[in-house]
Amino acid sequence: MREFDLRKRRFKHPCSYPIYSEAFGALPEQVKSHVYRRLWKIRTNQDDGAPYAHLTRDDRRAIREILLDTKAGLPDYWKNGGA
Repeated sequence: MREFDLRKRRFKHPCSYPIYSEAFGALPEQVKSHVYRRLWKIRTNQDDGAPYAHLTRDDRRAIREILLDTKAGLPDYWKNGGA
């Protein structure tokens, strides 16, 4: 997640690295649940509003793959691919 790509954006992949921070981990479960649901909606095009319109299909796939490989505690719907 921390690979730089200065040609088109700061980081190579469009998911923010603070999701790996102690501060994120210390959030109440209800807040983390909301963040994970929101990310899921963005990743699956259920929310493709202006702030997320630039995300390509490959970007959205990479978000899921990277988080599945590197982030413990993701909800089951991330693992199973369903909502």
